[in-house]
Amino acid sequence: MKIGILGSGEVAISLAAGFLARGHEVMLGTRHASKLEKWKNERGERAHTGSFAQCVAFGEIVVLATLGSATLDVIAHVGAHEFAAKTVIDATNPLRTGDGGPELYVGWNDSLGEQVQAAIPHAKVVKAFNTVGHAHMVDPAFPGGPPDMFICGNDETAKHAVTGILHDFGWGTIDLGGIERSRYLEPMCLVWVLYGMRGNGWNHAFKMLRA
Repeated sequence: MKIGILGSGEVAISLAAGFLARGHEVMLGTRHASKLEKWKNERGERAHTGSFAQCVAFGEIVVLATLGSATLDVIAHVGAHEFAAKTVIDATNPLRTGDGGPELYVGWNDSLGEQVQAAIPHAKVVKAFNTVGHAHMVDPAFPGGPPDMFICGNDETAKHAVTGILHDFGWGTIDLGGIERSRYLEPMCLVWVLYGMRGNGWNHAFKMLRA
């Protein structure tokens, strides 16, 4: 499968490694593709780089791994019509640093996930990979067993596809419903961050326990 990942930061690089290890072709989309030449050359013929627009055209599945505050601008730069009919994994979070520390700049009665879906209305957006750090997005290994990734989105077929990817990457999956559930998943990222800051460590993830 061809995977287009918009972004070139730690989340994009970690997810790209996971897809490449499983035999997929990956293109990282960035404004400065020349800076990723070393990455591309070290990872072989299934690794590619290109512009944001080239990345979206390339991907059968597209991953948003951009800085949260830049995500809507990147979508606008590409053009909403380019995302039509594609499954789009939204791994972004609306985080910023406030006077009291990290905080959400969208929340409670809206979410970045909903704004992404509204910006690309003919795409099938699935919120995923936003409640854990990049180091544990692929093959997460914890003493208590595999953790759970919480997802949401409006299209059942797209969520089924993303669930398959998550299982392949070593995750259990909890589907919370429509994309408006991003209002709860994005604060979960903040919980993850605040716990890491208090404990001075980032090796944690969420798991749903059932009786």
